[in-house]
Amino acid sequence: MPGFLHEDKMKNTTLTIGLTALLLNATTAAIAQIKTYTVADAHSHNDYKNNIPFYRAYEKGFGSIEADVYAVNGQLMVAHNKSEISASRSLKTLYIDPLIEKFNRDGQRNLRLLIEIKEDYKAVLPLIIKELKPLEKYFSYPGHPGRLSIVMTGAVPPAAQLNNYPDWILFDVDHLNGFTAAQWKKVGLVSFPFGKYVRWNGKGVLNAEEIGKVKGAIDSVHHTGKLVRFWETPDTKSSWLAIMRLGVDIIGTDKIEELGDFLNKKEKSEYTELQPYSIYHPTYKSDGEVKKVKNIILCIGDGMGLSQLYATYSANRGQLNIFQMLNAGFSVTYSADAYITDSAAGATAFASGQKTNDRAIGVDAAGKPLRSLADYSADAGKKIADIVLCELTDATPAAFYAHEAERSHATAIANQIVSSPVDLFLGSGYNDFTQQLNGQTPVDQMKQRGYTIIRNFDEFLNTPSTKVLALMDDSVTRPKMQGRGNYLPLAFKKVTQTFKDAPKGFFMMIEGSQIDHGGHANNLKQVITENTDFDRMVGDALRFADEDGETLVIVTADHETGGLTLLDGNIGKGYVWGDFSTNDHTGTPVPVFAYGPHSLDFRGVFNNTEIFNKIRALIK
Repeated sequence: MPGFLHEDKMKNTTLTIGLTALLLNATTAAIAQIKTYTVADAHSHNDYKNNIPFYRAYEKGFGSIEADVYAVNGQLMVAHNKSEISASRSLKTLYIDPLIEKFNRDGQRNLRLLIEIKEDYKAVLPLIIKELKPLEKYFSYPGHPGRLSIVMTGAVPPAAQLNNYPDWILFDVDHLNGFTAAQWKKVGLVSFPFGKYVRWNGKGVLNAEEIGKVKGAIDSVHHTGKLVRFWETPDTKSSWLAIMRLGVDIIGTDKIEELGDFLNKKEKSEYTELQPYSIYHPTYKSDGEVKKVKNIILCIGDGMGLSQLYATYSANRGQLNIFQMLNAGFSVTYSADAYITDSAAGATAFASGQKTNDRAIGVDAAGKPLRSLADYSADAGKKIADIVLCELTDATPAAFYAHEAERSHATAIANQIVSSPVDLFLGSGYNDFTQQLNGQTPVDQMKQRGYTIIRNFDEFLNTPSTKVLALMDDSVTRPKMQGRGNYLPLAFKKVTQTFKDAPKGFFMMIEGSQIDHGGHANNLKQVITENTDFDRMVGDALRFADEDGETLVIVTADHETGGLTLLDGNIGKGYVWGDFSTNDHTGTPVPVFAYGPHSLDFRGVFNNTEIFNKIRALIK
């Protein structure tokens, strides 16, 4: 133990560890960001009460398991109360034999077995020594690293007797005073009752005084070099987060599956942005004015709900371009045949103004083709762009040029691009456009129509052509966190540079396609990094709208993906912890933001089809 005198100088000396200084500094020492935790830090409290003792916690990866024991007729019986003792529930049957089986098979696994002595340690400990002997080759204790730690808790012997037992038997104590150095070496764990420091039901947050008390207790134990846990803590996600944030070593639970999943998903559930970006601050000069709209920029954050936006806002230290847009509403996203829309029906609703069946693109619920905003923009003489980070045959981009009752018919969708009025396409999925139909491929036919076919992103950025079919390799449209670069903001600038002088203006649909991918993967880092890329592009759109004065910018989503709930965060540190309820879409209404002339039209709560109607009324 750090700071201890050598044992031969301490024969009659006891330790007194002062807590005052630690308690005074604990509140400011508490940090918002959490150290690395895994399911190996989880403890199955009263494990024997589970329907499958030992195995549920062990297979989930828990690093600590607890069993309560009584000495009965020369055997160790597992029970919480004497009235629960059953001949079939011995320590050997429920824990020792399964441990032998598992450890013999698995040469890597470590475990702490916490055995609570319910009464009469003098009867229990000799039986512990006897019954655990088959596991002795795995024992871990000071000076002897191994895979299995045995820690006795509950009615343990007094400090003066701890050294009467084998080195591999360690003890759990609830105080720090009154031990010699030799006795302290026998302490394997320090456990405090949570209620000694705070009374909290696990809802909301601990206040500063409570944090100081709990953190002070944790720090006092860590100062001695020992591990610490609390018992009788609330068993909720909020409480797990709270004690993890304060640095506790072992997280106890009666909810094995829930805590196991919570910790196993931790790596994908938290994110810290190390390089926040500056946002654009609009002038609002033309915002909300009732006047002609020349250019319309429809920005779709695929799978983007309010939680995704607020997570990105938090990671960027409380700044978001989208949140600079003052006029906002909500879009209700159900489809014609389902409460939960998919991207095909969702995109068709705002592209063509009708609810359709899930999986249907550009057709109504009866399969009849619908005209899209691209068609109406062409009628008005506007230039049109369809810009995405996915295959051009995917649901959202296809909704602006194709009519197909089944979204998976990629070849049929690709062939419809040849009759589209869209001037500039950017996405991936080249192979879909090289399949022959009637002897020609869509690529061949687009060349005949005067389109420049581009396979390189730099070439796309530098082409003078105003008729472009740009089909990138998947490596170019890979996730942002895998090094995609500034694809979306650069693509936006290219379109506006190409079309800024168009006499009748332009209509652009530009999608942050992979926010949705992060939601499906339940990966908060991917959600935030994709949303960051999307928000940077929106900032450029707001700047363009201010410079132009006749541009309307609309930001919305086709649906929410992942059921993201934000459980913790620190805006000052750019830290966020989120929890996903599903790996699919949800029915939650999604936000709609608008900036520029007629932005007031997009306030309120309305069906997603109204986005089409509101835009259609402005295309002239």
